Amino acid sequence: MQSSYTKNYIKIYLWQGVSLILNFLSMFIVIPYLTSQPVIYGIYTVCISISIFLAYADLGFMGAGQKYAAEHFARAEHKEELKIIGFTAFILFVFLFLFSVAFLVLSFHPEFIIKNLVQGSQSTIASSLFLILAIFTPVTLLQRVLQLIFGIRLEDYIVQRSNIVASLFKILSVFWFFKNGTYNIVGYFLFVQVANLLASLVTLFIASKRYNYDFRFLLKAVKFDKLVYDKTKGLAFTSLYLTFTWILYYELDPTVIGKFFGANQVAIYAIGLTILSFFRSTLGILFSPFNARFNHFIGLNDDKGLKALYLNVTTLFAPLVVIPIVSVYLMASPLVLTWVGAKYTESVQVTQFLVVCNLFAFITYPAGIFLMAKQRIKEIYFVSTLIPIVFWLGVILTHSFLGVKSFAVFKFVAFAVSALSYHLIMIKYLEISFLKSIKSIMGLLILPLSFLFGMAYLIIDFLPHDKSKPNLLIVAATVLCLIVIAGIIQYIVSLKLRMTVKSVLSGIRS
Repeated sequence: MQSSYTKNYIKIYLWQGVSLILNFLSMFIVIPYLTSQPVIYGIYTVCISISIFLAYADLGFMGAGQKYAAEHFARAEHKEELKIIGFTAFILFVFLFLFSVAFLVLSFHPEFIIKNLVQGSQSTIASSLFLILAIFTPVTLLQRVLQLIFGIRLEDYIVQRSNIVASLFKILSVFWFFKNGTYNIVGYFLFVQVANLLASLVTLFIASKRYNYDFRFLLKAVKFDKLVYDKTKGLAFTSLYLTFTWILYYELDPTVIGKFFGANQVAIYAIGLTILSFFRSTLGILFSPFNARFNHFIGLNDDKGLKALYLNVTTLFAPLVVIPIVSVYLMASPLVLTWVGAKYTESVQVTQFLVVCNLFAFITYPAGIFLMAKQRIKEIYFVSTLIPIVFWLGVILTHSFLGVKSFAVFKFVAFAVSALSYHLIMIKYLEISFLKSIKSIMGLLILPLSFLFGMAYLIIDFLPHDKSKPNLLIVAATVLCLIVIAGIIQYIVSLKLRMTVKSVLSGIRS
């Protein structure tokens, strides 16, 4: 195993940064085409939101498997690593099969989850989308196994390279499926699934060549293994419970809105949800390398190294999280209106609340990784139970007068409560006071945030608010400039940030 992973971190961020740019382009190229027919876009959003459940089909064993596989990798126990991955792949396969059957049923009866679905074109589109999901659901198994293999080696960037090529073709396909006034959303969705499959096959070939990976042994290991089950079940069932509560909090709202408010309101909500998902993907890029690295420290019993890494990740990533989120929050009105048009005016406030849901991600992401790595089960249960209770209680009490906005408001409230809980856990482990933690993390953010609020107040009325690509580019460029200038201010005032950047640059050159 390597002694330093600085270059791996850089490669991961570089290639996932390219992927992030493509996701950004996809948002502003693809979404305007999809949103041109709000009801159909609402149907598409419901289908996409249900497909997200595939990420949780392993019942928590994939997350537990990643932890123990990373520990075995750190100790060069490669056969044990393969056994762990094979067992988790078996669990995932069983439940993906059940999901395929469920999607097949929905392809015949889409009205089960979409209210006021008009028979004819709308019903046919919904049925076709669910049928495509049923057929391509098994691809998820290949994707997750490959992510596990590359992820525990901190070489996720290799997976990302294949996905980047696929993403380019997905973006370009929009001009084919939506050309000359046509709206072929079914063809577009099918093309996306095929592109994902081809990218996974290419990555599989790379893994076999790069690592001389014993896929024959891995295939034999795809079975129920009592020893592996006993080893992973405690953490897996904890992950399963966490997954269940996360679904209640994060994934169910489009489905519930579609069922009780209709496809049009799903479309209104989906604009903010799209931006939230973009930030979620970004944050996944920022923090994903540290999942395996935390487990490496656990495998080597290096608690001192783990504490140092934990504190550095939290403090150094705070400005990378807060500055972009605050910038988008302040510019939400011109951003949404130039992006999708005045018929989505209701989406502006929804977007603002959903965007700030990730405001404290620099606390919650490292804390979640830490608790899983340390197997601190009680804290995981407490926080993961608290989040959906706060969210759904708030929605139930306020939806009658806030409408769809209630989902966005209490998604933020629930996230803020969880952030406070995670922060208290963090300072206890790191043995620092609450005030000292606030000062070290947030103190240096005062100047860049003051700049953002001041500039937003001065320029927002002068920005365009009418839908068009030139107007959208103006607003997007403005947001990017605000983020860059605020980032420069943060770099100037933070000695620790400057030292870290210099250390990383010297590591790259060495």
